[in-house]
Amino acid sequence: MRIYRVVVLIGMAVGVTAAQVQLSGSYENVLNVQYLEDWGILDLNNLVFSVDGNLGDASFLHADAEASLPFGAVQMNVLDFIPDSLAGLIPDSLRGAYAYQMESSFRISNAYVSISWDRLTVRVGKQPLAWGTGYVWNPTEIISPKLAYDPSYRRDGENALKVAFSWRYGGGVEVMGILRGYVDSTMAIARIKENLAGFDLAAIGAYLWDSTITPGVTQQKTLLGGQFAGEIGNIGLWAEGGYNLYEEDSLSYPEFVAGADHTFTFRTHVMAEYLYYGRGFDGKADYTFDAWFERAGGARKAMGRHLVYLGADQTIVSFHSVGLGAMVNPVDASGIIIPRLMLSLGDNLDASVFGFISFGEDDTEYGSAKIAGGVLRLTGYF
Repeated sequence: MRIYRVVVLIGMAVGVTAAQVQLSGSYENVLNVQYLEDWGILDLNNLVFSVDGNLGDASFLHADAEASLPFGAVQMNVLDFIPDSLAGLIPDSLRGAYAYQMESSFRISNAYVSISWDRLTVRVGKQPLAWGTGYVWNPTEIISPKLAYDPSYRRDGENALKVAFSWRYGGGVEVMGILRGYVDSTMAIARIKENLAGFDLAAIGAYLWDSTITPGVTQQKTLLGGQFAGEIGNIGLWAEGGYNLYEEDSLSYPEFVAGADHTFTFRTHVMAEYLYYGRGFDGKADYTFDAWFERAGGARKAMGRHLVYLGADQTIVSFHSVGLGAMVNPVDASGIIIPRLMLSLGDNLDASVFGFISFGEDDTEYGSAKIAGGVLRLTGYF
């Protein structure tokens, strides 16, 4: 199967006859050192090989093949991410059922063709799909979540057909169909956007099958929402929200984000973002056993109904910056502090350093799995 994928990727490049073909890529080493129950070191090697082909008339193809090779502390257990008082309820004979291991992988993360006719664009294949104005959280985005400590980090594409028509001043309409490999993963999404008086506005509607409410059970879901972004008095403002409608009305819930940022003349950037999560709880006494496992497994964004992100970055010189971020759950007074350093070591070599220090009591969102450590990411481009 891996050889077949490589052949397909090469075939796409060869198929661009009289067009220009550009090959590029990157190597990334991610060293993760952290204390969680015990010290662990995980070293992850990522190799990305990219193909770009110019098909003429603003049309092109793009493909990414990625290989990931993990070494070190590759074995983990979901029970390490829930309170000890709950993890202790699991018999020793069953603890192994909650263990998992990172494996080496090879995948085609993107492979799509984009065809344009004037204001109309059609893209088909596994392609990057991202929308929304939120920095850390996107209530209207129903694809894979962002990396919490580095929201701008790349994500795999989705197998989709996307049709977009644009008009003047940044307005347009997009219609997308997404298929993740089986019928009950089908998604249909429509978004209309417009720029009014310098503000970007959008309305979005989506129909999909969802399995995050009850793991292993798919349920019909309709999402209706909107997005806003603009600037008033040198202060950037954004908001994004949606209402998730299920066939069982008791499962329906709202979710929205609001944020602001500003860059001072001395090149300090500050920002804040607030998330209201309708599936969350009003107090830590309401946290349930099932909800903890949903959060540990990625099926739940948060335990608390409210989350706040605060960040500040100072540019030292061009392409070098130091910053500090914090994600806080005011419901249970827990959070995680994330210092960071971004460096450009050369024209094609970048380094990023992230630290992690969590705080809170044992039965709180971030205190349940006390983390202390950091990530060193070195990326070279070719």
